[in-house]
Amino acid sequence: MGGATLKGKLEERWKKLGEGPEVEDALKRGGKLSEETVELRRRAAVGEGEPGREEEEEDSLEYREVFSSGRKKDAEPAIVELSLVEIKERAKEALLDEDYEEAEGLYTEGLMEIRRMVSDKGQDCGSGGGEGGENRVDYGDMNDAASILYSNRSLVRKKQQRWLESIADAYAAHKLRPDWAKPYYRIAQAKACQLEYRGAIAACRQGQKLLDQNGSRSTEFVELMDQISNAAFLAGSLAGFDGRLLQVRSAGEEAWLGREAPANPLIDEVPEELSMNSLGLDDSGDVDSGTRAALVAKRKNDAIQAGTAQLSFRSIRDAVEEAKDGDRILILRGIHNTGGTTIFVNKRILIRSEGTLEETTIDHRGNSPIFRLTRSAVLQNINIDMTGFRESVFVYGGPEVSPVIEHCKFTCSGDGAISVAGRANPVVRRCEIASCKKVGLKLFEQARGEYVDLRITSCQQQAVKLMERSSGKFYNCSFTKNEEEGVVVMDAAEAVLRDCVVAKNSGPGADVSGKGKIAAENCQIEGNVGGLWLWDSAKAVVSESTIEGGTSHVILADGDSLPRVVSCTVEGMIQATEEAWEGICMETNTLIEPLKSVELPPESGPFHFEPVWYERKQ
Repeated sequence: MGGATLKGKLEERWKKLGEGPEVEDALKRGGKLSEETVELRRRAAVGEGEPGREEEEEDSLEYREVFSSGRKKDAEPAIVELSLVEIKERAKEALLDEDYEEAEGLYTEGLMEIRRMVSDKGQDCGSGGGEGGENRVDYGDMNDAASILYSNRSLVRKKQQRWLESIADAYAAHKLRPDWAKPYYRIAQAKACQLEYRGAIAACRQGQKLLDQNGSRSTEFVELMDQISNAAFLAGSLAGFDGRLLQVRSAGEEAWLGREAPANPLIDEVPEELSMNSLGLDDSGDVDSGTRAALVAKRKNDAIQAGTAQLSFRSIRDAVEEAKDGDRILILRGIHNTGGTTIFVNKRILIRSEGTLEETTIDHRGNSPIFRLTRSAVLQNINIDMTGFRESVFVYGGPEVSPVIEHCKFTCSGDGAISVAGRANPVVRRCEIASCKKVGLKLFEQARGEYVDLRITSCQQQAVKLMERSSGKFYNCSFTKNEEEGVVVMDAAEAVLRDCVVAKNSGPGADVSGKGKIAAENCQIEGNVGGLWLWDSAKAVVSESTIEGGTSHVILADGDSLPRVVSCTVEGMIQATEEAWEGICMETNTLIEPLKSVELPPESGPFHFEPVWYERKQ
């Protein structure tokens, strides 16, 4: 956008306000202004007919005048440079349309326009104000405008996967506006995409420091650090968990009684015979229990502040309460318990046990979950033996709650192992769930998640149940020998299975009802009492898989359900409506007749109908 356009807009503006270089010259000479000019200046002075100013968001562009009619140095400018605003608006539209090349070109054009505006006055943007005068440019405003354009172009280049250029633009924005935190956000995003996790976390901390200094309560960097930390952990880096190391000692035989680890006088408390004098106080004599506790707390806090404390705790709960974002908690070999209470994990911390799964166990006896995760934390290498009437781990929160549960083993004689609710989006991988009294893994509300290398076996109900509007993706999982179905999808839930084995369950391999949907690719559904059963308005897409019905129907499509089976081997009896049959009888499928006739199982055990909507499966 050239200078001629800028000059034309300024002349049009001056004409409407009765201002401009010619008017200024006439006033200086004492000349007489035309009646029209006098009327325009009068109307502008009282605010009649003055063009409105576009209000921008906090981090939007606010471009200042390049000419002032006798304005005081610190007065609010009267002229808004519209050409740059137009560039910004067009760039925003291009960005929304994912036309990144157009958006990048427009932001570059805006930066060039700022350079032209400043160079016309003989200085570069960011070089300072220079001598005063009537035509002085507000260089601070130009720096702010350029900083925003650089930041926006950094975002565009990140979307184009041009990480280095994105980082360079973000640093340019930071140099022009050092007190603005947004460039650090761009730097962190681009570095994370480059897998430079430590640099990304460092940028987040710098940005958060700026926000704190400015008195902002924004949590954008906290949420970004959560995302980057978990991505780093999944990639094998502890970049976001580089804080202190807190250790939890084994309770030993006390664990079976629900007690914490025995006290260590050298760490946990002051010996009975300790005198006031030995604690550095003037008075001497024995110390009562209340004073001793206060002194211990103060001494431990002083040691923590000085960095000389041995961060050793008697229970997991105490360690979690002490932990801060980025800390790691190591559960030492032995037996641990929670005292029957829930541990609320609302911090970005990593909790793992020492040694192999067989060497360290959490023995929980209570009617509440062991862990309630409401933040993107990590549970790793933990063996949980749960006795109670609730699940072992409960994950709840919005989509930003994306904890990682890795290489853990769950045995739950009271209820299920893992429940996910809200809109939480966990990653569960390389875990084993066995012998649960109810469901191994349950998703409800709008829960999401990815489940990789998950083994669920010998549960008294289903291996996996998805309800309401939940959705789960399962990769290379195994659901075997459960007392009811392998996978249940009901209500409006959705499940995606890839490279999974669903075998030897006492109910159908997959049971889908309501408006539920299931997609299976390269899966083995065999040896169950029934293969793929669909009810109501359920839908299924199965490809490159083996489906076998065992002692019952391999595919049962009732009501308005619609299966689509492609490139599969289907062995057993099929019962389906005409419309459903069209989605099964594909040329790419291999249909194998059953060796003997089958029928629906009797209404008992896993097939007993329970007329409770929350629990119904068919």
